[in-house]
Amino acid sequence: MTYKEIVDRIKQVTFDHKMLVDFGYGQLSDIKVRSEGGVADQADYPYLFLNPTTHQRTQQTIIYNFNMIVMDMVLDDDFLKIQSEAQQYIDDVIAYLRFGFTDKPDVQLSYSLTPFKERFQDTVAGMTATLQIVIPDPINNCITPYE
Repeated sequence: MTYKEIVDRIKQVTFDHKMLVDFGYGQLSDIKVRSEGGVADQADYPYLFLNPTTHQRTQQTIIYNFNMIVMDMVLDDDFLKIQSEAQQYIDDVIAYLRFGFTDKPDVQLSYSLTPFKERFQDTVAGMTATLQIVIPDPINNCITPYE
């Protein structure tokens, strides 16, 4: 399974979820927000943003690490409710990634959760999870493109 296939799968799982509306990928500066000017590239909430961190390579595996950030707009100051819902959405996505596919990527079920409330152009709240996916992919010189 390639890196692109992993990100595409997480994107698809996000859009298949009944509550999550939008998906983003990249650095934190790439997070979309609603804007007062009606800019076309704005976030629709609840929004899942996948932020890659340092990946690891061993002789037998590749370990992909991400911060999975789920956020929603705070409209009535009930940010605890939004944080709680975001945690459930994270659990839903991780469970589906782990158990919903026949190739069963090794999605680690031990992860850290960090609640947040932030003010960008929107006031948002949610939860960040550290997501780790282990893919068996041994290094093999027999298939390298050298003579």
